[in-house]
Amino acid sequence: MLLTGDIPKLNAIKYPNEFALHYETEISLTWKELDDRINQLANVLVDLGVKQGDRVALLARNRINCVEALFACAKIGVIYSPLNYRFTAEEITFVLEDAASVVLLCDTEYSEVIRSLSGDVETLKHVVGFGADHGFDLDYEDLLAAASAEEPVPERPIDFDDVCWICYTGGTTGRSKGVMLTHRNNFAQIINIIVADQVQHEDVYLVNGALFHVVLNMALPYWYVGAGVVITDFTPEGCLDLIAHHRVTKTVPVATMLNLLIDLQRRSPRDLSSLVLMGCGGAPIATDTIRIASEVFGCGFVQYFGQTEAAHHFTYLSPIDYARGLSPDATDVERTRLMSGGRAQHICLARIVNNKDEPLAPNEVGEICGQGPNVMKGYWNKPELTAETLKGGWLHTGDVGYMDEDGYVYVVDRKKDMIVTGGENVYSAEVEQALYRHDAVLEVAIIGIPDEKWGEAVTAFVIVREGADATEDELREHCRQSIAGYKVPKSVVFVDELPKSATGKIQKAALREDYWGGEGRMVGASTTE
Repeated sequence: MLLTGDIPKLNAIKYPNEFALHYETEISLTWKELDDRINQLANVLVDLGVKQGDRVALLARNRINCVEALFACAKIGVIYSPLNYRFTAEEITFVLEDAASVVLLCDTEYSEVIRSLSGDVETLKHVVGFGADHGFDLDYEDLLAAASAEEPVPERPIDFDDVCWICYTGGTTGRSKGVMLTHRNNFAQIINIIVADQVQHEDVYLVNGALFHVVLNMALPYWYVGAGVVITDFTPEGCLDLIAHHRVTKTVPVATMLNLLIDLQRRSPRDLSSLVLMGCGGAPIATDTIRIASEVFGCGFVQYFGQTEAAHHFTYLSPIDYARGLSPDATDVERTRLMSGGRAQHICLARIVNNKDEPLAPNEVGEICGQGPNVMKGYWNKPELTAETLKGGWLHTGDVGYMDEDGYVYVVDRKKDMIVTGGENVYSAEVEQALYRHDAVLEVAIIGIPDEKWGEAVTAFVIVREGADATEDELREHCRQSIAGYKVPKSVVFVDELPKSATGKIQKAALREDYWGGEGRMVGASTTE
């Protein structure tokens, strides 16, 4: 077992001249160069008076600084606290105050908002800017240039159960929660992903998601084996170009990204022959989408299910499952498994429980729970919520689903996304899957909106593929072929875009707000206990 900060140190010894990190096509660092910069930043933080256990925040898009900050903090026992760059000034202030951050590393893009509020955060002692014309007294590159590249020594030995970083969730339903992830959590997830992704030293991994999020953990297994990692701010064009340029072997676009990549590669093909594996997650993905993607990209697929509290995910549908399920000779069971989130990861357990927290039999619907060394230590400053979420030693995900006799977990819906219409419970994910099977549908979100007759009316928000066409009646009739009439959308709203988080997840709360703002609640009452 390795502490997180040991990863760059050992790779700098074993692979000093091999590339560790590429930022798009602009910057490339070898393991020796990256480890030197990490050590310099760690020593800078010590010189600024940061103590072991203090919190250091970072506000930036995907930059090399995000990687350097995580590892530098890990080497000296400081807790890294990245900020969501889409947060408002009020939300940024809350997170800085909640974590009691003492240093903020800030990209020039966000310097104006930070200068307007930094004086309001009592614990914040220093702001270090990077990028051109940031306007702060302390400059990141100047400080590194003047600092020692010697391996820093923490004040006291770092324990595997020490918090390594705090990842704040999106806060779409209230104040953000700080998820505490330890060195043990990180290492456990490294092992899980090495198995799921079949990670090798020769791989080149492309990070598509936002590095302030737990998606950063998806890169750790590749760094653990000394592989190179490419980071970028996602655009479909940029992603495909980087795969071709750096000969990327593996990458994990979220569901919404995958549709965009499929469309672009069809219209403007690149040489993606290096691509071996794509991972998927973040939202339900229609089987037909994966089938098309496998034809377009010519690679294997793996799908994940989980959340930040599990250090990213705790079940996965393996490349072998996908290969079998997509095969022309697939059995009904193998095809059905493509609709699942897979089985528990290598060193995890999963189970389904009822409202009394009692385990359920196979195929009974309840709350999905997970257990393993990758599960968070808890929520920062929230002991009651921690106890509730981790009761009985299991992570309660808030997701509804069931597990079959072979251990495959099927996600039915988020508890909060269940629609109650005419006394019947409708799981939005099931309706979305039905719509995704229509060739014209690129993206879809299902919510319930207030309705005098039904309580809630099932409503679809649809983005149509470029060059395709569909009518409301056509889509509703399409749904009737595969789901019960009460589940069919009462209306279809065609939109050009859907509100999304920085990680690409569709924010249904934002869609609901326009309809439920004056209702005093944002969801219908459940007919179950």
